[in-house]
Amino acid sequence: MDFFQHQDKAKSRTLLLLCLYVLGLAGLTSIIALAVLFLFAAAEEPTDPAILLLCVGGVLTLVIGGTLVKTAQLSAGGGRAVAESLGGRKVCAAANDPAERRLHNVVEEMALAAGVPMPTLYIMDNERSINAFAAGFSQNDAVIGVNRGTVELLTRDELQGVIAHEFSHILNGDMRMNLRLIGILFGLQLLAIIGYYVMRFAGAAAPRGRSNNSGAGAVLAFLAVGLALLIVGYIGMFFSAIIKAAISRQREFLADASAVQFTRNPDGIAGALKKIGCPNVGSDIANEHAAEASHLFFGDVCGFFSLGGLLATHPDLTTRIKRIDPHFDGKFPKHIAPVRIAEERRASKVQPTPCTKKGVMERIGELNIANVVAAGALLNDIPRTVADSAKNPLSAQAVFFAMLLDSDETVRNRQIRQLQETCSDYLVKETLRLYPQIFPLSDEEKIPLAQRVSSTLREMTAEQYKRFMKVLDLLIGTNQKMNLFEYTIKAVLHRDLDIYFGRARHLSVRYNTLASVRLSVLAVLSYLAYSGHTDNDEALRAFSAAMQELNLSDSILPASETTVQRFDQSLRMLAETCPTLKKQIFAAFMTCVEHDGQITSKEAGLIRAIAAMLAIPIPVLT
Repeated sequence: MDFFQHQDKAKSRTLLLLCLYVLGLAGLTSIIALAVLFLFAAAEEPTDPAILLLCVGGVLTLVIGGTLVKTAQLSAGGGRAVAESLGGRKVCAAANDPAERRLHNVVEEMALAAGVPMPTLYIMDNERSINAFAAGFSQNDAVIGVNRGTVELLTRDELQGVIAHEFSHILNGDMRMNLRLIGILFGLQLLAIIGYYVMRFAGAAAPRGRSNNSGAGAVLAFLAVGLALLIVGYIGMFFSAIIKAAISRQREFLADASAVQFTRNPDGIAGALKKIGCPNVGSDIANEHAAEASHLFFGDVCGFFSLGGLLATHPDLTTRIKRIDPHFDGKFPKHIAPVRIAEERRASKVQPTPCTKKGVMERIGELNIANVVAAGALLNDIPRTVADSAKNPLSAQAVFFAMLLDSDETVRNRQIRQLQETCSDYLVKETLRLYPQIFPLSDEEKIPLAQRVSSTLREMTAEQYKRFMKVLDLLIGTNQKMNLFEYTIKAVLHRDLDIYFGRARHLSVRYNTLASVRLSVLAVLSYLAYSGHTDNDEALRAFSAAMQELNLSDSILPASETTVQRFDQSLRMLAETCPTLKKQIFAAFMTCVEHDGQITSKEAGLIRAIAAMLAIPIPVLT
């Protein structure tokens, strides 16, 4: 199953989730109705329809209202809201802790290798067990959270296996459904939560001493109400557990298998799972919000409510390990000591992967160790002083500004004057200091740098990002025409940061047929044909080959109409096509680019920009 099929499958799982939710609601209300009828029968009173309707309607209102409120909260906060509710602390790019730096390196390499924005990292310092999760509505706002025990007790290979497991959830479209699952199931769990807090309140308000007997009746009433809500609520908890088990368990097997395929090292993820089996380690999460997010985690966090595994969100630990390591004897280590973390050096040499249509299409959404090594090599080639500047959100802005300074001295001087008029003296000086080190880099080397820096820029505030983008637009607009590299930088920022800072909305599917986006396809293909071929006849042949692949018969647009602005507007529209159609369109783009038998570095840049705008994760292109 390829990346696009996984996206379509994720949509069908969302429909399954909604169906299960409706069934859960029906089951809960049926039990409430039966309980009310039983009480009337026990009291030998005729059933009062008004009371029956009030009880059932009240429960439905509370459950559906809780679902809507929780879903709205998650829509506003995304994966960050989940990570922070679980006690996570954001990991900065300039972290001094060796364990955090190693985590950052592993995630950074995998993100570049997979062609997705680097997820924001969180560490749950109070959790000493081994566990991790990925959360977010899309690749653009994904977060990865890990327990403190994960970074301290696992070797690099084991950590890489766990992170590869989480990247599988990111690439396979599981995250969006998992966040929706939290929101939808919160309503079913709300009665139990309210009952728990009512009982806690009653316990805290209980009168002390014989002289306070007058308040005992009220306390008993509160306890009775709380207990009733708790009992009814646990029916909702039961249904929510069934839904979680139905949705999540097989996804964990798939993510384990993907992690082995990605890393080509079954001992990595198997070693992490074996360490979870250690009696003094485990994967439990102490945070009070862990239960509602249990299906997000790498390991089981609340086995106490699994009824012997029947309702578990995760497969049995031994079963998971044996699927990876058939020779596992079922014996777990009795004690785990923190690993010694050495200073890391990335690989400096890698066998290049040819950039071809077949190679790109086959590797979309794929993460493998060769790409990870290639990504590490690209990051290793970034000059040390530039890499250090990329770790600080202020100097990271200067890295972007220096990348965009023009090679033409006249244009560059105008850009510097723009900086002097809009930025602090520090930013101007830092930009000029970095420019001589960044200028010799090729565009292919600057793109990984841009991706590395963009993750650091997430440490800015929304207002700081707004000012940064304003300056960036001024620099790009100085020469009156946006070139391909500048557009690629803008595309990377749009993909990595615009959604994160609320400047763009999450992509949704609005177009399901080729006819609905035909003009946008025509505009992009015309731009690609002219950009990749200096000869007009050859450009026309490349355009025609791509159009034939799509069974379209339109003529190529005049070169004067193929502007960057139209190219950008068309890609933004195509970004909202359904996965199957998006795959078909992107394959046609690749046909146009490769028609002359080669993909130049300029065309590789175009492919990268298109993929970024369409949210298609392509591997490192070398």
